[in-house]
Amino acid sequence: MYIRNIFHNIRSSSFGTFRYYSINNQFRVKNVFSYLETRLKSRFPCHQTKISCCMSHRLHLGPASFSLALPPVAERPLTPSPLPSPTKSSSSTFSGDVLGSLQKAKDDLQKAVSKRGTKASSISIDKDVKEVCYQYKLLGVSEKEEFLLHVSKSLATNHEAVTELIKQMPQLEIKSDSIQDNNNDVEALMRWEDKLRQILQPPYYWLATQISRLNGGVKFLVDIREDILNLLGTQNIERESQTELKTFDANLRDLLSLWFTVGLLELQRITWESPCELLQKISEYEAVHPVRNWTDLKKRVGNYRRCFIFTHACMPNEPLVVLHTFLTTEISKSMSKIVQSQRYMSFDESSMKIGEDSSTITTAYILFHYFNSERFKSKLNIIIIIIIIIIIIIIGIELGNYLIKRVVKELQADIPHLSQFSSLSPIPGFVKWLQSNLVRAQRGDLVLFTSSELKDLKAEMGTSDDTETYLELRSLFKTNGWSREDNLPDILEKPLMRLCAFYLFSEKRRGYALDPVANFHLKNGAVMWRINWNADRSPRGMDNSCGIMVNYRYFLEDCETNSKNYSENGSIIASENIVYNAKLAKNLTKDNNVH
Repeated sequence: MYIRNIFHNIRSSSFGTFRYYSINNQFRVKNVFSYLETRLKSRFPCHQTKISCCMSHRLHLGPASFSLALPPVAERPLTPSPLPSPTKSSSSTFSGDVLGSLQKAKDDLQKAVSKRGTKASSISIDKDVKEVCYQYKLLGVSEKEEFLLHVSKSLATNHEAVTELIKQMPQLEIKSDSIQDNNNDVEALMRWEDKLRQILQPPYYWLATQISRLNGGVKFLVDIREDILNLLGTQNIERESQTELKTFDANLRDLLSLWFTVGLLELQRITWESPCELLQKISEYEAVHPVRNWTDLKKRVGNYRRCFIFTHACMPNEPLVVLHTFLTTEISKSMSKIVQSQRYMSFDESSMKIGEDSSTITTAYILFHYFNSERFKSKLNIIIIIIIIIIIIIIGIELGNYLIKRVVKELQADIPHLSQFSSLSPIPGFVKWLQSNLVRAQRGDLVLFTSSELKDLKAEMGTSDDTETYLELRSLFKTNGWSREDNLPDILEKPLMRLCAFYLFSEKRRGYALDPVANFHLKNGAVMWRINWNADRSPRGMDNSCGIMVNYRYFLEDCETNSKNYSENGSIIASENIVYNAKLAKNLTKDNNVH
């Protein structure tokens, strides 16, 4: 047992981010762990406890060999603020579990905001604002929540001043047809409007603008908004405070939306040669089909795959959007083919070596030749891209239509014969919707199954009447027990596919598709093309949609028209089969309307 060819990449913005290579995949675990931990602790002496914690979550021992596994999202290591540290004179230090002083943060905040509208130099303001950011980073979770509530209240718009200024609004009187005669009144009104505009802008808007000027400041504001969203999600704050916090969040979202316009986003392809830090973040953002380890991640950025990210100049190492694409000759019906299929992977143990061997290079060449060969031109007409989109909603901007067009353009430049584009998408709200309708069906308010389907269900489950049958189904859908039965999946396939079609096509919220994923694709001009049974057998897929997934196809020449019709009229373009099943479900219900 010996260590050979260990390469590590230590980033100042991430603790314990490494990539390992070995000829025989055998490591002396104790020595590796000690070596890495020692190096990190020597570089970051103030964070020895965090380093130990991160390393313990990152390393896992198998029964026979060593494997480097990625931590789940909940155990994502702490990323230090990119903001420069304050001078040594700072009074805040780490002391046990106390990460900072809330009162110190409030005092620094007041000191910084007091310079708003004064003749203070920008250097002085930047120094004070930087100290506020530093103190905030030192706070614990509960202290951060209290600090955010303090900011949203104390730095909100001064409503008394607004009311007083409104009383002083000049009256514009038209004295004659001559514009010159009214110039004084117009100028007075415009000066008043400027004052009103300034006084309506809350002080925390000014503070956010100052923070954005710092190195790493925009990333800090994104983190702040994430904390605000988490706090709003707890529902543990008073109604008045919640309203103030929502207003704070709205102002921050508007600022971020201005800074993250689509023209400022950079498209970048991710490969196995990309920085380790980016690869790890991509693995952590994959929530639908979690990445198990580095081997799994390498497959997802390997042959017959394309992975793209969108970044911003202010956050170059933080993917805002991640797209995974899969190249095949047919529109896939199942995620297992995408995630596990060996046909479209050129990956074995030897590929873990540094560089690529001859077989890998040959495969890459054949891949390029395959795409450009006249022999396979007919097949290339049905090459498909499976797009799995993970959008970070913290910034609060819609990028869907833009990012799809950018990626499609990039792919067509690389593979000119590509002609069909589709997604294989989850249906996150279907089971929740189904459970609520099973309750109504149990009460007799509507009908979800035909008489023959109910008869088969009763015989299979041993229930005596409809009420007992619906009650048993609710229990089975809650635990996914139905999928482990011998005959029940076959009996439920037809009614569930029918109900899913109704949920996707007919259920609306404010005139648009109730399902959030459907709404996203339809807004971007996609066609609801095919619903797939047993497409996602993962626990998440079964919990959310009984394993059902849907293909949304992008016909590039029709996307703009489809998007316009959906946005303006709520019109959904779907295949005949989906429309037919949705109508069957609608006609089956007693009240002709499933909610």
